[in-house]
Amino acid sequence: MKQILTNLVKKALESQGISAESMPAFVIEHPVDLANGDYSTNVALASAKLLKQNPVVLAHSFVEVMNANLPEDVESVVVAGAGFINFTLKSNFFVKEIKSILADASNFGKVKGVDVGKKIALEYTDPNPFKQFHIGHLMTNIIGEALARLAEWNSAEVKRFCYQGDVGRHVALTIWGLRFMERPLPLESESLSEKTKFLGEAYALGAKKITEDSNKESEVQTINKKIYNRSDEEINTIYDKGREWSLAHFEEIYKILGTTFNHYFFESQTAPIGMEIVKANTPKVFKESDGATIFVGEEYGLHTRVFITKENLPTYEAKDVGLAKLKYETYQFDKGIVITANEQSDYFNVLLKALSLIPEMINIADKSSHISHGMLRFATGKMSSRTGNVITGESLLNDMIEASYEKVKDRPIKDSEKKKIAEQVAVGALKYWILKQSIGKDIIFDKEKALSFEGDSGPYLQYSHTRAQSVLRNANEQGMEVEENEEAMKAVFGGAENRSPHEVALLRTMYRFPEVIEEAYQLNAPQQLVTYLTELASTFNGFYATTTIIDLTSKKETSAHLAVVTAFASIMKNGLTVLGIPVPERM
Repeated sequence: MKQILTNLVKKALESQGISAESMPAFVIEHPVDLANGDYSTNVALASAKLLKQNPVVLAHSFVEVMNANLPEDVESVVVAGAGFINFTLKSNFFVKEIKSILADASNFGKVKGVDVGKKIALEYTDPNPFKQFHIGHLMTNIIGEALARLAEWNSAEVKRFCYQGDVGRHVALTIWGLRFMERPLPLESESLSEKTKFLGEAYALGAKKITEDSNKESEVQTINKKIYNRSDEEINTIYDKGREWSLAHFEEIYKILGTTFNHYFFESQTAPIGMEIVKANTPKVFKESDGATIFVGEEYGLHTRVFITKENLPTYEAKDVGLAKLKYETYQFDKGIVITANEQSDYFNVLLKALSLIPEMINIADKSSHISHGMLRFATGKMSSRTGNVITGESLLNDMIEASYEKVKDRPIKDSEKKKIAEQVAVGALKYWILKQSIGKDIIFDKEKALSFEGDSGPYLQYSHTRAQSVLRNANEQGMEVEENEEAMKAVFGGAENRSPHEVALLRTMYRFPEVIEEAYQLNAPQQLVTYLTELASTFNGFYATTTIIDLTSKKETSAHLAVVTAFASIMKNGLTVLGIPVPERM
């Protein structure tokens, strides 16, 4: 429909002598208030200066042309305000859309977007073995997974990549820190969570000790070199065990979050590749400075960064050069996107500039970009859990699951199902709260509001879906069926102006879902989908509260209503799936 109206607007512009090449930029969007129609355009305002006419007068001229060429499903075209043009669609259009939704419910919303068929590589999460899964990893995972799914629903071919620092100073610092721990390495019988927590404590202790005595840095660097060249059997044993624990535990977290990566890359792989490329492009791109190899970013309005240290060890920068090559060799992407916190934005500006100057990497640099997200802060202002430890991504997730379980523990269902629902609700609450903001903004997290079942929350959307499913189960038990006959639905909904405003609003909102999916992807804006689903849920709940959906005295009316409920449930399920939010059948 949006394309039909776009063509109608263009025809109106052509009537004023404006060629296709010189047409002004105009928008066609949905008014905030349904009282103003189903679509609105600013074309008269956008072209008033070009045509040297008053916008309102021009809008009336456009409307005259549009009414002479009115598409079948458009009820009216009117001028509003300072020169906007509003379009109202016929009720039969919405009936056809319900039928379209029901015809292929699980795929409704999938579109042939701007990147149809293109190969998109998304790198996100990137936790480091030997360190705990922190809140930044949790945020990046949630945002990255939503963007990956949006790309898939826009018909792109998507690969999910995860890059992990399995070598480097943090690993050496952890192994060095073990000597100060009061207890030995965990037993094999202990959980992966306990094992990785132990490694995280060793890292924190090592970092604390090195701060107290910087002269010990040489000891850490010695361990670091031994890890790279695997020259010490004792260190190798500890390293291999710690790496195995960390990677296995990350998989436990990914399973809860609903992420499955296609490929993992490790710094131990990328380091030698990156060093070779950097050395091969010195001094043309990189420079020698006090024994180190650097990129002089100031020459390009950026800042200088070290790529190889004076100890001849690769930094993150050199490793990322190797990573860029490895990723492209693995998957010849059309777009390669890395998602991290915004504190790394300057770093990636330097890295991408350096890549663009390396002859063999120019093509990769042109196809690569960085998306940065804000930070997660807490409404209480505290960054520690109830145990007094710094909150990690894992501990936040576990705290949310525990709090969610408290809300469902008294439900008359099996305990195993309660635990499953608690996990689904917790993940939904976290993902909704993070995705409802535009990606670049900082987020103030409020656990109580996030877990609320009363609007503006993930559980609210999940509950709205389960409410619809409950209605459909109840109808099925009473032998009522969904009416998929278009003529029968037209008989019920044809006079939409005489129906409840909630019912009309629901009909006039559901069909927009594919448009939202397309625009959210184009703008890297999952928050637009969150907003749409929240409004849709609110509209459905208004419909639910004011409508006798199952009326045993009117089979035709009930069947048509059930068609609407089925369509809503399908859209909500699809929308939650795109956001990576679990969809419980019961709550």
